[in-house]
Amino acid sequence: MKVPVTITVNGDAHTVHVDPGRTLLDLVRDDLGLTGTNRGCNQGDCGACTVHLDGRAVNACLVLAVD
Repeated sequence: MKVPVTITVNGDAHTVHVDPGRTLLDLVRDDLGLTGTNRGCNQGDCGACTVHLDGRAVNACLVLAVD
């Protein structure tokens, strides 16, 4: 079952229906088409996928989109 997620990226609000296990990285790259967020190690070690989430830097590959 997909869950609606509303996210604001670069000042634009988007509502996307995602699987609960989908990462923020996948949502940003695949669903929104914003490929500036890079996929690196996919384990949170390299920092290539770092994004600002509520004022703090997080590894998008480790954060679930529904969170």
